This record gives sequence, C-alpha cells and structure tokens, in this order.
Amino acid sequence: MNLPELSIKRHVLAYMLSAVLVLFGIISYKDIGVDRYPTIEFPMISVTTILPGATPEIIDSSITSLIESSVNSTPGIDHIKSSSSAGVSAINIRFNMDKDVNVAFNEVQARVNRVLRNLPNEAEPPVVAKIEFGALPIMWLVLTGDRTLQQLNLYARNVIKKRLETIDGVGEIQLGGEQRRTIRVNLNPVRMKQLGITVPDVVRMFNREHLRLPGGFLISQGREELLELDLEYHSPAELGEMIVSYSGGAPQRLRDFAEIEDGLADFRQLARFNGEPAVGIGIVKVQNANTVAMVDEITRRMNDELIPRLPPGIELRVAHNDGALIQGIIDALEEHLLSGTLLTALVVLLFLKNIRSTMIIAVAIPVSLLGAIAVMYFLGYTFNTMTMLGLLLLIGVVVDDAIVVLESIYRHAEEHGSNPVEAAIHGTRQVVFAVMASTLTLVAIFAPVVFMQGIIGRFFEAFAVVVVFGVLASLFVSLTLTPMLCSRFLKVEKKHGKLYYLIDRGFHAIDTAYIRLLDTALNHRRLVAWITLAVVLSSGYFFTHTGSGFMPVQDEGRFMISVKTPLGSSISYTEEKLKDIERVLARHKDIASYFVTIGADQSRQVSKASFLVRMVPWDQRDIAQVDMIQKLRLELAAIAGVQTFPSPLPMVGGQRGEPLHFILSGPDLGEVARLAAVVQQRLAGQAGIGNLDMELQLDLPQLETRLRRSLIRSLGLSSEDIALAINVMAGGLDIARFNDDPGDGERYDIRLKAGPGQLDYADDIAKIYLRSADGQMVSLANLVTLEPKLGAAVISRYDLQYAANFYSTPTVSLGEAVAMVNAATAGLLPLGYELNMSGRAEEFGKTAFYLLFAFVVAIILVYMVLASQFNSFIQPFIIMVAQPLAIIGGVVALWATGHTLNMFSMIGLVLLMGLVAKNSILLVDLTNQRRQDGKSIEQSLKEACPIRLRPILMTSLTIILAMLPAAFGVGAGADSNAPMAVAVIGGMLSSTLLSLVVVPAVYSLVEGASERRLESRPAELVPPTESKRGGG
Repeated sequence: MNLPELSIKRHVLAYMLSAVLVLFGIISYKDIGVDRYPTIEFPMISVTTILPGATPEIIDSSITSLIESSVNSTPGIDHIKSSSSAGVSAINIRFNMDKDVNVAFNEVQARVNRVLRNLPNEAEPPVVAKIEFGALPIMWLVLTGDRTLQQLNLYARNVIKKRLETIDGVGEIQLGGEQRRTIRVNLNPVRMKQLGITVPDVVRMFNREHLRLPGGFLISQGREELLELDLEYHSPAELGEMIVSYSGGAPQRLRDFAEIEDGLADFRQLARFNGEPAVGIGIVKVQNANTVAMVDEITRRMNDELIPRLPPGIELRVAHNDGALIQGIIDALEEHLLSGTLLTALVVLLFLKNIRSTMIIAVAIPVSLLGAIAVMYFLGYTFNTMTMLGLLLLIGVVVDDAIVVLESIYRHAEEHGSNPVEAAIHGTRQVVFAVMASTLTLVAIFAPVVFMQGIIGRFFEAFAVVVVFGVLASLFVSLTLTPMLCSRFLKVEKKHGKLYYLIDRGFHAIDTAYIRLLDTALNHRRLVAWITLAVVLSSGYFFTHTGSGFMPVQDEGRFMISVKTPLGSSISYTEEKLKDIERVLARHKDIASYFVTIGADQSRQVSKASFLVRMVPWDQRDIAQVDMIQKLRLELAAIAGVQTFPSPLPMVGGQRGEPLHFILSGPDLGEVARLAAVVQQRLAGQAGIGNLDMELQLDLPQLETRLRRSLIRSLGLSSEDIALAINVMAGGLDIARFNDDPGDGERYDIRLKAGPGQLDYADDIAKIYLRSADGQMVSLANLVTLEPKLGAAVISRYDLQYAANFYSTPTVSLGEAVAMVNAATAGLLPLGYELNMSGRAEEFGKTAFYLLFAFVVAIILVYMVLASQFNSFIQPFIIMVAQPLAIIGGVVALWATGHTLNMFSMIGLVLLMGLVAKNSILLVDLTNQRRQDGKSIEQSLKEACPIRLRPILMTSLTIILAMLPAAFGVGAGADSNAPMAVAVIGGMLSSTLLSLVVVPAVYSLVEGASERRLESRPAELVPPTESKRGGG
C-alpha cells in the first residue's frame, strides 16, 4: 500500500498529518523576526586608532602600516582597506564569506596586540570592532530646541541614550554631531609671558595638583575607616584657584592667565535637522533582531516615556525610520500573497469549472506555505524580501502538484465512471511519477546554493530554503490530502449550467486549435527544431541590450548626499555651504526631512559632510527617488565652492552609497595620484558615468615645523618642550578628567588650549614662550620656522598598496559603467599598478560568476534527476529543451520592461529552469505510458499532448498570475520584487507556449531516430524495455 492509498483509506491520518504542518506554521508565524534582507554574517573587522594632532603621513607610517602588516597574516582575508587622516587611522579587513566573524575578530585582535608596543606612546589603544551587514542605524531621532548645545548634548547622552539602550535588540546608540561637555582652560599666551609662566609649568602643575589616589584604610580597635584621596577640583571656579607658581611671594593662579569655561569639545562636529542645530540619536540593532518590533518599541517608549518628560523648549522627533520601510515592503508582499492566491483560485475555478475541486486545490496553499514557514522558524530565518518572494512564488507552485493529481482523478472519474475512491487511487497512480519527478527537479535547481559564496549566495539560500521546503510540503499534500479529499468530496456533475458549457466550448476550441498545431509541428518537426535553434541563437541581441547590475535601482524613499568643500575649509565655511544645500532641499515638496552631520565619518574632516534625506511616502509624491537624485545633482552643481554627490544608501555601515566604486592602487603614492588624475580626466567626458568623485587629495594646506636644533640645545631646551608647547596651544591637550560633586555619574575632559583669537596665523607662534636653562623667556619665533606646504588630506591603501578611490552614481546600468571604466584604463597602468572594483561593482562581478556556476551545476543535477526518473540517457535532453526557451523569454521580458539583469532577476532565471521542466515532464511521462501500451510515437504524442494541455496551461497560469501583482506593484519593495517576477512571467509564457509545440517535435525526432536505430539491430540484441520505450 503506497502513501496515496494509505491516505485515502485512513482519512483521519491524512487530516492529522496536514494539521501538524498547519499547527507548527501558525505558532512559528507569530515568532519569526521581520527584516529587510536575510541575515548575513558579513565577516568585516575594523581597527581604529587615534593619535590626536598627527598628520596623515605620520598616521600612515607610524600606525596604519604597522597594523596592516601585522594583521595581513590572518587566514581568510579577502581585502584590506585603510585610510590615514589627520589624527585617525581606520583599517577595514574583509574576510571570505565562509570565515567565522568571531574567529576573525579574535585573530585580528591578537595580531593588533603584537604591535602595541611599537605604536607611538601618545596614541590611544586601537579599537577592534565587527562591521555587520546592514549595520546602519535603523532609526534616527533628533533633539532640537531653544537650549544650548551643551544642554542638548547632555540630555541626549545622559537621558535618551540610557533609556533606549535597555530596549531588547538594541546593539548600539550613536550620537550624531555630539560635542561632549568639556572644561576648557583657554590660555592667554600674552598674560603667560607677562607672568613668566610656560606651557610645561601648567602641564606639570595639573599632574601634581589635580589627581586621585587610593587612600587605603585606617584600622583601629573594632573599626576601620576608608581614607579618601580625591584631590581633584570639582567646579570651574575652584579650578581657577589652582596655584601654578609664585612670583615675589605672591601666588599666580590659573585664572590669572586663563579663562575657565564650562563648555564643549572643539568645534569639529556638527548636526542639523531641517536647518536647525540638533543632536542625532542613531539606533543600531543586533543581528537577527526583529526590526519592526524594535521600531515599534522605540516609538512607544519615545511617546510614552521620553516626550512627556522633555524639559520645556526641547523637541524629540524622528528623522529616519527603517521600520516603516521594512513594514511597507512586508505589507506589500502580503498584499501580493493575498491577490496572488485569489488569482490562482480563479484560474483553477475557470479550468475545472467546479467549486469543490477549487476548494480542494486551494487547501494546498495554506498547508504548504505554513509548512515552509515552520521550517523557516526552526532554521532561524526571518520574514524578509527574499523569503517573502519565495512564499509568493510558492502560491503558484504548490498548487501545481495538486492540480495535476486532481485533474487526473477527475478525468478518470469522468471517463471511466468509477467510484470516487477507485478514481482517486488510479488517477493518483497515473501521475505520481510525474509529480515526484517535477518536484525533485525543482529541488535539484537549488542544490548549487550549498556551494555559492558571496552576498548572492546568502540571499539565494534564504529564497531556496523557502521554495524547497514549500514544494516538498506541496508534494506531501498532493499525495496525501488531495487524493483523500477527492475520494470523499469530489463529484462529477452530469448536468451543468449555461456558463459551464460556454467556458467548456472555449476550452474545446483551444483543444482543437492545439491538435491542429500539434499535427503541423509533428509533420514539420525538423523545421520546428531549426526554428527553435535559430530563436535560441538570435537571443544574444537581448542579452547584450539588457542592462546589468548587482542590485536593481530601488526607490526606498531615502538617500544620502556626500558633501565636500575645498581642503583647508573651516567648519564654519562648510556649515555655510550646508545652509545653501538646505535651501535647495527645502524647495522640494517631495522631500520630508533632511539630517546632516559634519565630522562623523572615519576621517573626521570638517571639510566633509553627509546628508540623510527622507522623501514623503510613495503615494504622496509624483517623482521617483532615482529621478530626484538626478534632479538634485543638477541643482546642487550650481552652488559654488562645494561638491555634492547624491546617492542611494549603502548596505554596509560606514561606507558610501554610490553603486560604482573602483580603486586604483600601486606602490608609489605620487604615481598613483598621477594615474588617478588621468583616469578621472578620461572618464569626465563619458556620458552616463555620472558625477565622478576621486578621494585622493594631496593638496591639504599644512605648516611644516623646522627646528633650530643647535640654538634649542644651547638654551637647555629640547624638541619635546617645543612639541609640547605647540601641541597644547594650537592643537589642544586633554590634560585631566573632571566631575561635579555631586555629579551626574559622568567624567569630562579638561582641555588646555590657547583661547579663541590667540593663535590664528603662523606669525602668532611668536606669542608662545619657553623658559631657558638660565631662566630667560624665549619666544618660539626664535626657535622654529613654520613653512607652508601642501600635504595629503587622507592617505588610502588597498591590500597594503597606496590607493585612489573613485565613486559615482552612473546614469547607465552598473554593468555598462564597469565596462566604460575598464575601457578608459586599458593600456594605461604600468606594471605593479592595478584597478579593482569594490562594493556593489565587485559583488556584481562575483554574482555573474556564481550564477554561471549555479546554472551549470543545476543543469547537471536536473539531468541526473531526470535520467534517474525516466531510466534514460536521452529523454532528459528532450525535457530540457524548454529551459533555454524559458531563459530567452525571461530576458526578453526584462528587456521589454526596462529591468536589468541583477541579483533578483538572475535568481528568477535560475528558478525558471526547474519550473518549466514540469510541463515537459508531464508531456513526456504520459507519452511514455501510451507507448508502453503498444502505441506508436506519433499516436502516443497525439493522445498524450492534448490530455496534458489543460493541466499545463493551468499550472503555468497559476505561477504567472501569482507573480503578476509583484511584477506590476508599486510602493515599498516594488523595485526588488518586480525583476524576479517579470523574469518568471516572461519565461513561463515563452516556455509554455513553445514547449507545447517544440517538445513533441523534438521527442518525435529523437525517439523516432532511436527507434529506427533499434529496428536495424538484430532482435536478440534489443533489450525488452528499449523495444517498448524507444531506447535511451
């Protein structure tokens, strides 16, 4: 007794087996996380080291080079990228996707520790951290109001940050544009000279007079007392009373030559929201956290706890919200699921013309989908773009097996007049082989996912798991629940209404037309084969004229604008240019808000800024995001004295969002700069490449310090004295820590620096004095010379070579832009210099290779499955004739609708290889059954193909209509959903229409030739099975 018979005879068991899938699916549905993309463990590690005041050259040679050389021996490294800017070394190490990020973190940390003793003493300890895929803040809040920046900063750090950190799933709270409270000691060099006080005097006195030490215990009989040695000053006024020296017996206090200010850190960071000064609060989630649930909880806590308790005059608003975007994408896909289900049910009702039959088949949809959802939960997947697309596709796929089984049962009952139980057993038995073969073929398509690497491998994996377990669940349902329900509830009606006969006449007309077409194809089967070959060969035009890229152009309703002012610009100059940009943004009614920061990137340059722009919802605007970016690019180009680069948001935190990113690298920085300038010049005039930004700037205004060493030594001074004086007065030195008493639990820096207006020009160095060995005050103007020069603003490296980074948002497809770059650099680079794609452009190149690999392996596996199922080496090739026809149809559909060959559409093309095989399997399987009954090839085809016509049309239409809402949907996620849906619809249309003609013609040709070959052999050499089935 096989599985269908067991289910028919023990109907309660069949009910309970399906109920288990439904139960686990419903329970899992409630607890599955919601996110935009599948969880990707992106093995990237960053190493950040701070050396305040150091030039990029010093950072590069003293820190970056040492750390890079040490970590380069870590196993599994893909690329190392670094940037050395003023005071900051930032190194990003990217590993192969199969590298465990925790192992990578530990290995990098160990190698960094090895070189700690070789780093400058003044450098802060290197910070090693993981960079997660999609680790951008999921939500930005902004704090604005009529309070001082210090008050806003303190409230953001001490109240809001601490309240949000306790929310489940929050990994980090970032403060954008934060200037921390700082006790500023603004030194007056003129007064210091008059009082005979030098910088070393002040530094020495702070180290002696403002300190904390452990006091220990005083123990007496029966008791002990803790001795407190808190010898710090706890208010700015007290600090001003610190005695630095004595002159003529009179104390000289800090307040005599310095202004003590309870202020903010150096003005090197800034944040603005809709044109107002602000502090940004960015919330970054941990991996696998439910983004939508997190945003809901943040919003609840903000509305219930934070906003009601805000001090008067302060506002807390949302600047950016990923949860709304993700929820919109999921809601849109849920709508597609519902509409796809209804359209699928309509197709089934139209073909079967029977409500009971439609209900039986419709049952397969929720049972199979809930079974797939249960597997998603147990394997740790989330509801995201890929898994929801998989569920959407399943609506059309899971009913296929049930349709084939029910149609066969219905036909048996109608033609043979058997009772429902016998019809269910015999009808299922006739198609069980074809149903299993088609399911295993579809499963085999996704087997190469195991070997796929890169981001597309992780995306494809999430999609594959849903589809594979969904179709396996549908196979189980079609062999258990469907035949059982048919045996109990399916009835063959003898009398029908007018509508039934009207629809039936339409189908008979289709059957008649197909029989004539089939006769023509079989009579001219060689011509059909040649025409098919010509169609396949001519498809090259569509492949070459369809754009290509890593990801489709998406309308997220948000984008960024990278801003650069000329090197050497002050933060005040950059802020003025930001106001010009804000005025342009404010004119657009389709822009809802804009949030900008200065000094928030790794280089911390005040000549760079970054806007986060949010557009109004899709249904309230008439312009797409890509068009808005292009429009702003033209408008912002008219602002003098600033460069702007609008682009989509990046997928990985801390990176720029331009799709095109390439790197020119080599051993000599000067030669790299020369070659980069040539590349920029060649690409500047290329239409379609976009506004190209090169990040290699060697013209930062600098002042080189030259010492008169002999004179310095003769005066009893040292180079260290000179460096300390300049560092404190010009750069500033955080000399100690401070807290109020009673305090707020935080400790703040005390910063020594020349007061505002004291050191603005090179000549002002004459105001700084040091004391010689004989007690004389000597001006630094006599000891050093400051010579102007141009130096590097940022020194970048790529795989330990000096590098120039190029960024652009092309107006052509990414594939075309990459080809233009390669053409522009052909023959330019000398030996030792390379050009490498990075970011999306790099992943685009890998995607093409991985998908080609997936195609080849999938074809091989499909052949192996079919050969095993049909016990033939030849017939799998007949079945697989439909696959190139499907691929061509998919590409033509992409070309006609303006979509590109990207990650989503390519997954759809791979998927087609399994979907279209079903139709051919149905044709070939029934034809083989007819031949086993002793009928000829021609007679078998003419009987089998018309019988399978309706099931093939029905199964194809269910897939097409299930994907139709996604193909033509608008709003959140439509740009990601549409390419895959269009590819599947185009492929299903072409393969269904053509395979109904081509497959029988090819079958007739191949099997006829095989049969003639067997007839020419001696009878005793022909195996019995071959004489019946035609060989292979």
